[in-house]
Amino acid sequence: MGVFQQKRTITRMLGFLCLFNALVIIGLSYRQQWVPLKEANNTVLKLPRAALENLLKIYRNAVASKTKQHAVPRLTPIEKPKTYPSKSGCFPYFSKLGVQAVAENDCNKPYVTMNKSGRLGNKMCQYASLYLLRHLFGVRVAIFDEMHTTLDKIFKNIDIPVKKPDCFVGDARGTTYTSLYDKLYRAEATAQNTITSNIIIESLLDTPYHIYNFPAPRDLLLEHRNLIHSLFNFRDEVKQNAIRNIDNVLRSFNATYHHRDFPIVTVHVRRTDYERHLKNRFNLTQLDKLYFINAFEFYKKRLERPLFLVVSDDPEWCREKLQAKDVLVIASEIPEEDMAVMSLGDHHIISYGTFSFMGALLGNGNITHPLTKNPRYSFVKCIKSPVFYNVDRGDNQEYHE
Repeated sequence: MGVFQQKRTITRMLGFLCLFNALVIIGLSYRQQWVPLKEANNTVLKLPRAALENLLKIYRNAVASKTKQHAVPRLTPIEKPKTYPSKSGCFPYFSKLGVQAVAENDCNKPYVTMNKSGRLGNKMCQYASLYLLRHLFGVRVAIFDEMHTTLDKIFKNIDIPVKKPDCFVGDARGTTYTSLYDKLYRAEATAQNTITSNIIIESLLDTPYHIYNFPAPRDLLLEHRNLIHSLFNFRDEVKQNAIRNIDNVLRSFNATYHHRDFPIVTVHVRRTDYERHLKNRFNLTQLDKLYFINAFEFYKKRLERPLFLVVSDDPEWCREKLQAKDVLVIASEIPEEDMAVMSLGDHHIISYGTFSFMGALLGNGNITHPLTKNPRYSFVKCIKSPVFYNVDRGDNQEYHE
């Protein structure tokens, strides 16, 4: 009704102005006041600027209101949602939809913070997972100072803002990553029914949240591998030391990292503190040498003269069980340098854990992971990437008796 009244008002005003102009012209003609042809052709209706701006404002409001009234729900969505994370344990995302990001300095809008605990692999996973919430759903995010300090020493570009009380206000509600991702994914699926383009303008978050668990959505992270590369740019000293460590073991091949004629497959073996964790949380046994031998064979069948470079928290075990002519062990004992070595490989062999996965994720090429049928270990069940391969453990002792 408001739109109709505004249109009627505009019509009356324009009609009145036309009538006034006609009367003026008639008056001039009766007085036989001739106007030069050039001036007559260039004559326009002159109104005060304020009046013209007011007319334009009324017209624009009428058009906007009309558009809003006609923005009816879509008969078919732009993109149908997949099975929600709370049911599948997987992390789907919309590829044809976008959400306009809330400004980071809009301190009145809700936000999401992330658990700061864990070692390097955990913190990297948590940071990347938090970043993806902003990338996919446009929400404000923040990390705690402890996480920023740890990562900033290793990487150049830790850009997620640190939580400050003046701009991240209010008590955050505790939640898991899966629960919040599910909530935001459902909100985006619903919001697409009320938009006329493929960009959602409204905020999908209604209250601040704090993620208290240790997210590692491997399927989601691997789907955004190139983006994750851009998040973690090693500091020059870390990368140079990693290349130096590689060059040291390549001397026997009369080669260096930058001057070689064979592919490098990086291998991560985690042992010392992981056996109890695997048993208690997943009822899994530690990986034996058979898995790594199977992974070596996997690449030997596909690559010409691959060289395997091993990093581990137990280099002595690796030398005893794995070292061979084409399998060399790097013993740096510095986690960030081992992570950088992993990222420099052309392909990767990983074990269980976030350190292995993130090191391989920052690299290029294929990734092999131990084939695990234990339902309690479900981190890789959703991965559909063509670069990810499950390789048989080979020991027939996956479960603890």
